[in-house]
Amino acid sequence: MRLCRIAAAALALLVLGTAPALADPPRRPSAAQLEAIRRWLCPNGGAPVRGVPGRCDRGLDRTPWDNGLPAAQREAVAACPAGTRPVLARGHRDIIRCLPE
Repeated sequence: MRLCRIAAAALALLVLGTAPALADPPRRPSAAQLEAIRRWLCPNGGAPVRGVPGRCDRGLDRTPWDNGLPAAQREAVAACPAGTRPVLARGHRDIIRCLPE
């Protein structure tokens, strides 16, 4: 009998809204907070790799080392830019690349 009264009182509190409030759901971090987290986790740029703790991918702002160099050509090569030299491509006899000196 006493348990029924306690249960009824608890139900009344829930229905009337006077029961203690439940905890607020977790908030998502703001864009500024996410950027601060990325800078802390990956100080050299890039973004954390999901599922691989401690790893950062390379940032999209990085350019490949051969950016601006002419593409590999068969047989003859046009003059290589300053600071590069013509080299036979590895595993080929007829492809020449301009590589940094």
